[in-house]
This record gives sequence, C-alpha cells and structure tokens, in this order.
Amino acid sequence: MTSNFTDGVRDDTSLIIGIAGPSGSGKTVSALLLALGLAGDEPIAFIDTEGGRARHYFPTPDDTRPQSELLKEFLFRVKYLDMRPPFTPKAIWGAINEAIDKVGARVVVIDSASDEWEGVGGLHDMHTAEMVRLAKKPYESFADWEMHKFNFPAWAVPKSEHKTHLMKNLRQVRAHVIFCFRAREVTKPVEFEDQNGRKKMTVQNIGWQPICEQNMLYDMTISFMVTPDAKGVPLMQNGEFYGKLNAPYAQFFQPGKQVSMQTGARLRAWASGETTTTKSRPAAPPPGHDEQGAGSSSSSQAPAPDHNRELLREYHAALSTEIDKDGLVGAHQTFKPKFGTDQPTIAVAGKILKAHGDRINDLADADATTTYVEGLIDG
Repeated sequence: MTSNFTDGVRDDTSLIIGIAGPSGSGKTVSALLLALGLAGDEPIAFIDTEGGRARHYFPTPDDTRPQSELLKEFLFRVKYLDMRPPFTPKAIWGAINEAIDKVGARVVVIDSASDEWEGVGGLHDMHTAEMVRLAKKPYESFADWEMHKFNFPAWAVPKSEHKTHLMKNLRQVRAHVIFCFRAREVTKPVEFEDQNGRKKMTVQNIGWQPICEQNMLYDMTISFMVTPDAKGVPLMQNGEFYGKLNAPYAQFFQPGKQVSMQTGARLRAWASGETTTTKSRPAAPPPGHDEQGAGSSSSSQAPAPDHNRELLREYHAALSTEIDKDGLVGAHQTFKPKFGTDQPTIAVAGKILKAHGDRINDLADADATTTYVEGLIDG
C-alpha cells in the first residue's frame, strides 16, 4: 500500500496576516511594506474597498522608476482592484481568488476587510435583509419586540456565508494574504463611589477593537494592532503584543519598532524554509527607513535631505487648511516666492501640492495625506 505521507518540512508556508488600527495609525503603509518584503520579486495585488483611497500610495502612470526608488517616497507598485459593493464574503473571496489565479499575486492586500462586516452589502446588511425576510415586513416598521425576536436567528445566514465563502477558502489559500481592519475605541459603563460614598456611573475606555466578524482574527496566522500615537508599531500591553504574535512569528517583530519591508522579507525567508540566521540578509533599508521603519523619520543612518524641511512643513500646514481647489491654488501662490531657486525644495513642494490636490478630490483622506507628506519632508 502506497503512503501519501512525507516528512513534515516548512518550504512553502502561506501567512494570513491581520493589521488593525484607526485612521492615521499607519496600517495601510505597514501592510504594503510587509507585502513588499513577503513578495520578493513576485506580484503584489491590492484590493481597495474604500473608494480608491489607496491610490495615494501608488506611482503615476508615467513613473517608470524601480520600486527601490519609489520606496523613498512610500510609493508601491502593485496590481490594483478598485472593488465596488456589495462587500459580501463571496465577493471578497472572489477578488482574492482572482488576484491569485489570474494576476499571479504572491501577496494579496485587502484594505479594508472591515467592509465585509459593516460595509455596503456586508454581514450587517445581510443580517438586516434576513431579519426582513423572517419577519415578512419592512425593517423600518419593526417594533422593539420584533427586533429582539428576529435579531439572533437572522445571524445564521450571514455567519454561514462568512464561514463557507471566505474562511473555509482562506484556510486553503496558497499565497500570503494581508487584511487591514479599521478599529474603534471601546468603552463600557463602570460604577464607582465618590468621596461621599455615593454610587455613580462613569465610562471606562477598554482599548481598541478591530471591526470584523468576532471569530475572524482566530484564523489569522499573525495579527496586531497599530495606533495613531505610534504609527506602524505593533501595540503592546503589559509586555505582550496585543493580537496574535505567538512563537515562532514574534521573533520577527521587535517591541517598540515599526513594521518594515525587512520584517516581511524575514517572514518570507522563514515561510519558504530558509534559515534566516545563515541566509543572506535583505538589502539595506532605503533612506528615511530604520531597521523596522514604516515611515520613520528618525533613522540615524539616513543622510540629511537636500530640501528645506522647516519651510516645507510650513507649506504643508498652509495647504492643510484648504478645502477646495481655488483655496489650494491661492495658498500655493502665496507661499511660492519663499522657495526661491531651491530646486530640491521646489521638487518636494510639487509632490506635496499634488498630494493635497488628491485630498481635495477625495482620492485620499487627511490622515493618509499627512502620513505621505511627512515621509516626503523627512526624506
């Protein structure tokens, strides 16, 4: 009788990674840096559910510079899908599967996977539709008792769809997949006694919560939280990573250090069976990155930029207050004489102006614009 058993070795392991964080926490840049390291020379696919906002991190159509040069400006060359609703589990998996089978992506980034939970056509909308089906009446006319009666049973269909069409397929995937999740701060009511012994209620903050189906993170190989006060740095509480960074993966994430392309490269080497202590190391990080940098401006190895950083910060601050094209052009014209003939500063100013143009045209939000511009200014 022939046996199909072989020696258990690590030679082509897929990683499913979840990165959660609120707006401005660096989760998109962290995901792209990880993807770049994980992919090596293979394609990266980016699935954007947020109305094209991720385009802020991509080069222009006529920009032919290699990725090593683009990275200095936190730009990434990817295969891109501007995904439209509905964000059902089946649709999310279909986009992932297309990226792997038709594009040949080695790494797939989904930003934001939270739309599978609360986006248009996601699990919440599916739950509402199922309540309407069970009650046989419009949702707007539900009485309180009907909300209570149909709420729990109506979750059966969307939860089943989530498990069947997304999670079961995800467990069999043969590529690295990175999910970006939005996060919100969660509070709870707490009773306390004041100095006179009277009982009162207050609200206690209990931390950040990823926005996704409650069991989804259990299926991640790796998951972590990033916050606006430490962009791209996996959150730690009481000396432990907040998320799922168990052995052997924790060795690739240094406490207090930002996620970087090098983090992804080391994970790729580990997943492919290389001995990371003896194989060749990844190339040195580009200027402006530290060893674990995701947009760091404090690398001691980075040469000082040629442009006038203080002047550009003032320029950025001036443009940040404008909310329409005419105001943006006016602010630029007012500031333009200060640049004189300083060509390096003028070049960076042009990129800052374009970034704010994208913000005004709703191609990027204010937090993403600030993250990008700060990277440009700090070199």
